[in-house]
Amino acid sequence: MTARTVDAAPLAGGWVNFDTTVTGIHLVDAAADGSRLMLRITERGDADPSQEALVPSVTPVTDAILPAVPLADDMDASEAVAFLAEGPLGSRQVILCGYLNRGLLTIDVHTVHAVDPQIPNVMYRAHFYRSEGAVLP
Repeated sequence: MTARTVDAAPLAGGWVNFDTTVTGIHLVDAAADGSRLMLRITERGDADPSQEALVPSVTPVTDAILPAVPLADDMDASEAVAFLAEGPLGSRQVILCGYLNRGLLTIDVHTVHAVDPQIPNVMYRAHFYRSEGAVLP
């Protein structure tokens, strides 16, 4: 029996978080690498309290690359509609469950702070749009 591969190309590209004020994952740059998907994750931190601007600026706090497994929605399907990734993101361990929904990317982010047990585990959901031609930092 020959193993089937899932084409990761439908997930490839630059993805930008709809919530421009969010801390956490801001940008995802997904690149197909054969039957694997490589995710470049850029997060933003808290607003800089020293600035007095009406719209506080946020600075990138994490820029990590995680391998992801592309997933199809059916045994007979050959194109990816989702992915699963796990690994370090800053000081946390994360599990990312991403899926396409009507052309948008939704990512469920599950975090564990292995370094500091006082910080609770967190789960949040973020929604991303494809930014064709976007310049990612």
